[in-house]
Amino acid sequence: MPWYTDFFTDLANSFWRGAVPPDMTINEIDFVTDLTDLAPGSRVLDAPCGSGRHSLELARRGFSVTGVDISTEALQHARSTDSDVRWIQADLHDLGRLDLTADLAICMGNSFGYLDHAANQRLLADLAAAAPTLVIDYGCAAEAILPHPPGEIRMTAGGVDMIAVNHYDATQARLLIDFTFTRGERTQQANCVQHVYTAGELTRILHSAGYRHVDRYADTDRTAFGLGSHRLLILARR
Repeated sequence: MPWYTDFFTDLANSFWRGAVPPDMTINEIDFVTDLTDLAPGSRVLDAPCGSGRHSLELARRGFSVTGVDISTEALQHARSTDSDVRWIQADLHDLGRLDLTADLAICMGNSFGYLDHAANQRLLADLAAAAPTLVIDYGCAAEAILPHPPGEIRMTAGGVDMIAVNHYDATQARLLIDFTFTRGERTQQANCVQHVYTAGELTRILHSAGYRHVDRYADTDRTAFGLGSHRLLILARR
């Protein structure tokens, strides 16, 4: 069973909901809408959508949004909001079977790379079939993590204490993360796997998926991506 099928419980999701300030979501959606120049009313596919922070902001701006995620808790949280977003519970492995179409697809919040390599390739092909334009926010690009391996991270957010211990698997180019989430007497220990791609390799995969034009940025201010950039933002167009 893939690691992410039971990873995103209330403890993990509460931490991430608390860790991201509202202005970060606004800046990210400003970046998406400015870069793609889509008018309100356009259809957006958010996959995976998590607890819905990007979907909800897009819907607030008048876009027609479909959010797809596997986490029951995350979608319960998303559905508790007053929005017109269409929420679908599904594994990204099955995205192509949903027969969804949109003007734009987004894969935000460092949620690309959860699948194995073949499935990551298929996911990008499925997204290309669903939408002519794709935006990816990827925090595990090789140029971002390998110059300064993250080691151990401790944070508290959303009333949850989090410890993350990172290991890099060079044989398969994967970041292996051992998480511990604690709130009161409750503790969740879980493992995360994210596949690591260089910007060039991910660009070639996107070309193979059907996207002809691929632009790379280091942040929402549109600075150029390079060695040591902390994140990779991609705009891909068919």
